[in-house]
Amino acid sequence: YGNQSLSNIGGWVDTADGKEYALVGAEDGLSIVDVSNPAAPVEIIQIPGPQSTWREVKTVGDYAYITTEDGEIGLQIVELTNLPATNLAVTTWKPEIMGDSLETIHALHAEGGKVYLYGSNIGNGGCIIADVTTNPMVPIYLGSYDPRYVHDGYVRNDTLYAGHIFDGECAIVNVSNAASPIILATFETPDKFTHNTWLSANSKICFTTDEVSHSSLASFDISNLGNITMMDKIQTNPASNSVVHNTHIVQKNNVDYAVTSWYTEGFTIVDASRPGNLVQVGNYDTYTGSGTGFTGCWGVY
Repeated sequence: YGNQSLSNIGGWVDTADGKEYALVGAEDGLSIVDVSNPAAPVEIIQIPGPQSTWREVKTVGDYAYITTEDGEIGLQIVELTNLPATNLAVTTWKPEIMGDSLETIHALHAEGGKVYLYGSNIGNGGCIIADVTTNPMVPIYLGSYDPRYVHDGYVRNDTLYAGHIFDGECAIVNVSNAASPIILATFETPDKFTHNTWLSANSKICFTTDEVSHSSLASFDISNLGNITMMDKIQTNPASNSVVHNTHIVQKNNVDYAVTSWYTEGFTIVDASRPGNLVQVGNYDTYTGSGTGFTGCWGVY
């Protein structure tokens, strides 16, 4: 990518021909890369966007939804069905919410035909909820969870696990009525800088990351919201002071694995099937340096 730094990454599979595409958050916009032949990836097109070192992308069906903290384009939307042709339909969504036009968004999650937009310029920068099923290119604003800033989050069914990064805690929120969310519980994470959250396959464990030096991936038993307890935490290289970023749970052979981007340490794979005893079983270092800081691996898909 030359002088373009990269941020987060997603992907899409064309069900018509089976081709696989990486959706790469690059500094000058979304890069769409045909990775069907991993030995010879081909960039199809870069969708221009505001120059930014922050870019996140998620897909719903055949549409990519892209956020960035820079510029003023709001939510960028790309229809992917014409790939590998380059004549892709692109639009932006900039509704007026709480008296302001949506312009910047830090991160997003997609679940159940809705997008959840975090860290925007609207209100306190909480979570904006929009339906993208009715018309994928024209989202419908449903409501907001906005008591305070949310940096990132995870949603399963109608429950939001919101990372209140500056408050050092995760809030578990019922968003079945997006116009009137209800906080069910909150819990503090180990290093009090709650960046990202993700659930186990059985929804009983919440995994969290804290985006600070010498930080950890942690597991919490949330089966009883009145008594949430931390079960374990793990560091990939404690002596390095490295910073953890995003974790995701991937199941293989009915086993939960936490796949986590860890900046200067690359990414790690942790067996999370026994959440009280997290065990690192694999890693791949994408960066030649080490130590604290935000260079290296931002995201993994």
